[in-house]
Amino acid sequence: MHTTPSHLLTLSNRFQSALKPLIIGLLGLSSLSLLSGCSQLPKSFGDTNQSQPATTPSSNDLKASIFVAPIKPNDTRILGLDSKEEIHQRAITEPEQLAEQSITPIVYHDVWDEIASNLTLGDEHLDDFSDYVTYYQKKPNYLKRVSERAQPFLHYIFSEVKKRDMPYEMALLPIIESGFQVTAKSHQNALGLWQFIPQTGHLYGLERNWWYEGRQDVVQSTEAALTYLKKLYDLNNDDWLLALASYNGGIGNVWKAAKKFKKKNPTVETPSFWQIRPYLPKETQHYVPQLLAVAHTLENRAEFNQVLEPVSNTAFFEVIQLEKQIALDKVALLSGTPNQILAQLNPGYLRPATPPNGPHTIVLPVEHATVFQQQLAADDSVFDIQWTKHKIRSGDTLGEIAQKYKTSASAIKKLNNMRNSTIRVGKTLLIPLPQQYAKTFNMETKTKPVYKGSKFEHTVQSGESLWTIAHYYNTDTKTLCQWNNIGVRTPLRKGQKLEIRSNQYGKQKSYTLKKGESLWTVAQKFDVSTTELSRWNNIKRSQTLQPGMKLTIWQPKSVKLSSKKDNRQNDMSALLESKNFKQYTVKSGDSLWDIAVANKVSTKVIAAYNAIPEKATLKPGQVLKIPYVQNT
Repeated sequence: MHTTPSHLLTLSNRFQSALKPLIIGLLGLSSLSLLSGCSQLPKSFGDTNQSQPATTPSSNDLKASIFVAPIKPNDTRILGLDSKEEIHQRAITEPEQLAEQSITPIVYHDVWDEIASNLTLGDEHLDDFSDYVTYYQKKPNYLKRVSERAQPFLHYIFSEVKKRDMPYEMALLPIIESGFQVTAKSHQNALGLWQFIPQTGHLYGLERNWWYEGRQDVVQSTEAALTYLKKLYDLNNDDWLLALASYNGGIGNVWKAAKKFKKKNPTVETPSFWQIRPYLPKETQHYVPQLLAVAHTLENRAEFNQVLEPVSNTAFFEVIQLEKQIALDKVALLSGTPNQILAQLNPGYLRPATPPNGPHTIVLPVEHATVFQQQLAADDSVFDIQWTKHKIRSGDTLGEIAQKYKTSASAIKKLNNMRNSTIRVGKTLLIPLPQQYAKTFNMETKTKPVYKGSKFEHTVQSGESLWTIAHYYNTDTKTLCQWNNIGVRTPLRKGQKLEIRSNQYGKQKSYTLKKGESLWTVAQKFDVSTTELSRWNNIKRSQTLQPGMKLTIWQPKSVKLSSKKDNRQNDMSALLESKNFKQYTVKSGDSLWDIAVANKVSTKVIAAYNAIPEKATLKPGQVLKIPYVQNT
């Protein structure tokens, strides 16, 4: 008679009626497995491009094809049997007795045990990844170390996988991606447990800024990864192995591989991963078998003498939402959580505090979460900001910075985890502020002038970048990013709106070039520069233009051409009468035109102001006066 293992807790029999149809389904599945073979691909790591003929199913294949599906995602389950092999054997020898057997759902104390109870993705292709299984057998300490790192996170990830009714193998994916190292970074700039690259992370809502890196946030990145995998599953005809291949190599490469396979095998409508594997990138050819090998090793770890660190099948942490900025050392103090554990659970925060603008989430061990929430309810003064930011400028020293903010150099070093007093120009420091000065300094740093000038809204088009947009609008990427409060590495989305702070782009005109006209004459006519015309129309300033060519010209919204001409005359008179000027030393290759464009005046003004012919040849070292009107 079967005896329930001691590490399992027996529940009531109320699920018996629900599981009987499952047993009948298993009987049918067993019969089918006896009639079907599987198309095998080579086992070798180095040679995946040769094919082998179909073979008769091995006993391993037959055992592997029996699986137990969940009743529903949140149920603890399986049959009251020792293994899938036992279910299979009894399905053949005692089908009626098995169908009538009393079924007792069980609870797993160890998350690894529950995951191992229902791993099915590789069952029919064990021979195709047996070399990878051998690899993990030879390195048992690797999975032991990974299981130790997985302890705080595995229960949460597995719970999210079950919630979405996804294969249990998905909970093992961080083993392949990052070895369960939350700050792992690849040479391709992929980061975190799930190894998101910046662009994909941005598409799935993982924010990145000076304060925070969403790809390292365990909760947010897990949500993004499982959403992404589900989308890839939908895009790959509900095939999880192809979804996994797409996660690693990109769905474009998977579709290309499928196209190449179908070209040689036109009768196959929806090829499997194993069929298109030889056409995939090398890394992706190995990626899916590696995951299946880890799953197989977990499932058979007793047989392989593989020891894993147990992971309690209860929540390790709780996620708490906060509306305001808070210092992480205050969180540790109020909750009684050791700083090391707090940092381990909240690796997304790059600074000693959460970002200024909420809401935020803090992850705390379950046993500390309630205490923290009680402390917050009793005294919300913990949200009072006691620091400010300082961007290091040339000539700054740590001592001078400390003196400016009425604090100490040692306090600054402690807050910023600095080992010594070395600082670098351009870096930003968090400055701890004494209580009596905190409000003053933070008011200074928070008060920013509101821009009230002319604005234009640019809609991002396909293929555009920050550089091309900045170039088009005669500015630089840094300024463009400041206007829109984004980082210089922030990926753009098609249709995204960007603010352009200029009055130049109020109205777009189309002008047809007439015979005898040049870029210069058109620029003069519309009071713009040839540089602007060439940039707006993606042409070179030296390019020969043909009559009939259409030119795009931007004009301020409410300014008429006639009034602009009048204004130009007035401006010229004012400049010639001005007593204010700056000096410019002519460099080799300079022309009067170049100098005029750079200083936004006409060649006539410079020539007249310096009493030289407009077509005069300039000499390097010659000093010119550039007049300007002093604004009052």
